[in-house]
Amino acid sequence: MNIDEKLKKLQEIADKLDKNEVTFEESLKLFEEGSKIVKELYSELNNAKGKVTILKQELDKFKEEGMDE
Repeated sequence: MNIDEKLKKLQEIADKLDKNEVTFEESLKLFEEGSKIVKELYSELNNAKGKVTILKQELDKFKEEGMDE
């Protein structure tokens, strides 16, 4: 599942839980599934943040080198 699909699934889970139309057992399973998706998204965001940081550092270095010439 990509990020957009995970966000959509998370919204579907939240909607089901908000409607109170599922049993306690189903609610628990949905909550567990939602928690897993949130952890995956958090991990993906941290990875993206790391990539952006590296790219920014490389760009800053490139700009500094370009100004020295």
